[in-house]
Amino acid sequence: MNDALHHDLAGFAAHARVLVALDFDGTLAELADDPQSVFVLPHSARALADLAVDDGVHLALVSGRPASELERLAAPPAGTILIGSHGSEIATVDAEGNLHAADLGLTEEERTLLTDLVATLEDIASGAPGAWVEVKPVAAVLHTRLSTDADAEVVIERALAGPARWQGVHAMKGKDVVEFSVRTLTKGDALGELRERTATGEAIHVLFAGDDVTDEHGFAVLGDGDVGIKVGSGDTRAAHRVADPEEFGRVLEALVALRQSPA
Repeated sequence: MNDALHHDLAGFAAHARVLVALDFDGTLAELADDPQSVFVLPHSARALADLAVDDGVHLALVSGRPASELERLAAPPAGTILIGSHGSEIATVDAEGNLHAADLGLTEEERTLLTDLVATLEDIASGAPGAWVEVKPVAAVLHTRLSTDADAEVVIERALAGPARWQGVHAMKGKDVVEFSVRTLTKGDALGELRERTATGEAIHVLFAGDDVTDEHGFAVLGDGDVGIKVGSGDTRAAHRVADPEEFGRVLEALVALRQSPA
């Protein structure tokens, strides 16, 4: 961790009440070809557990994954707020580890649109070996990580020229994925919702970390006293960068140490 990040992390840790909101894939967990085989790195898991029992810390995971899948793979500590589907789902984990999720309230029009999206994207994906479609509560995701670069380019172009232009569809490109959602919420919207849920009459400072282009919406809404950390390479609006989830785990460990032994 460089001096600039350590300085801002220390300032953040000194606040009595803070919100720590983190992406999952590529941030707390390494990216993998099989999205169901990932897990929080051990030192990050220990740091999350320590942060969760700090009375001044509100802990949240903010992911494009469905909230139920995020809970299963991340095994978050009790009290964690889970924001799934880029902000469309809000859930909490109780003391017994049970997930409590708010009803999505999809309209019939949204359900029909999602069904049509899945069918069309599956047809497009069939043209590229290794491409496949993931169905989420409010979105369909075209995955191309296992395709050749040439095949991936073809199917992505078809999807962006077709379903991405449908009325009511919001398309977001990520690392080897394009997500087509029937809701237009972003991680920036999710952080706004989290601020409102956790503030009690005063502004709350936020640490947000993520690795993908979809996390840039979150970095864009950070302000003075907040800390944004980009994990990995790529252009970013975040003020700080670490190399990979391993290094980010050390940042979390440093935050725990600063919270437990304030200057």
